Amino acid sequence: MLGGLLVGAALAGCGAKAHGSGAAGKSRPATVDSALAHPLRVVATAFPLAQLVAYVGGADVKVTDLAPAGVQPEGLTPSAAQRKELASAQLVVEVGAGYQPKVEAAAASRRHLALLPAVTKKAGSYEFWLDPYLWSSAAGKVADALSAVSPAGKRQFENGARDFESLASSISSDYYSSLSSCPLREFVTADDAFGRMASAFSLVDVAVSSTGVKSALATIAQYSIPGVFSEQGVPSGQLLQVAKADHLEAKSLDPMELAPAPGTKYQTYFDVMEANLHALEGPLECDTSASYY
Repeated sequence: MLGGLLVGAALAGCGAKAHGSGAAGKSRPATVDSALAHPLRVVATAFPLAQLVAYVGGADVKVTDLAPAGVQPEGLTPSAAQRKELASAQLVVEVGAGYQPKVEAAAASRRHLALLPAVTKKAGSYEFWLDPYLWSSAAGKVADALSAVSPAGKRQFENGARDFESLASSISSDYYSSLSSCPLREFVTADDAFGRMASAFSLVDVAVSSTGVKSALATIAQYSIPGVFSEQGVPSGQLLQVAKADHLEAKSLDPMELAPAPGTKYQTYFDVMEANLHALEGPLECDTSASYY
């Protein structure tokens, strides 16, 4: 299991920088030396992207997370300082597909990688990092983009992508083994951030922001859903209305969009994915008798 993975330094807030070997959650192997004289300057436009780039790039990248700590990156309007960060970057890694239109426009003249269109053309929620299958594919795309900027680091970047893909594959296996036989397939959330993840594992994310309170209550009644999920960084007013109306417990899921505030306990991508899985198991009435977490 991945719950005991080493925790790296957080990439927190606008302009916060960290060499890749410590910023991705689980550090790249210590025996991997930098292949470049100077790390590549990469701007990632959301915290999950910064984690991924730092892991794949290792010591060969210096990542700036564009979104300030605690600020929702979706729809971000870049400040003058952030525009300078974008202008000076050797590579900009963004979600793409309209997630941050003003950031995308500001980065248009730079070498950039729009990750979401690179890994899927299928419509759905922007938070594709919550689907470990898509996030595994994204690692290879990041390695390709870094190699295009600096061919000398190609081998290191490919090794980093393979390491990340291996860990993401383990997460995928955990999700599949835990969720494939759960008798309940619907879960209620504040918005549709978990839509892609749900679809990947034959679940249904009933987002109150899309369906409305009345429809969500009808779904809860139809399937006897025992609880609902708020999401960190997402307005929960409608969801709490649903919980109060049906006297349900509101648990929490983490869509991993927000960079952590300085000084707060940092959790890796892998840690949070496992925590989200554990949170889902109870309300979906999954059989955890054989669990060895």
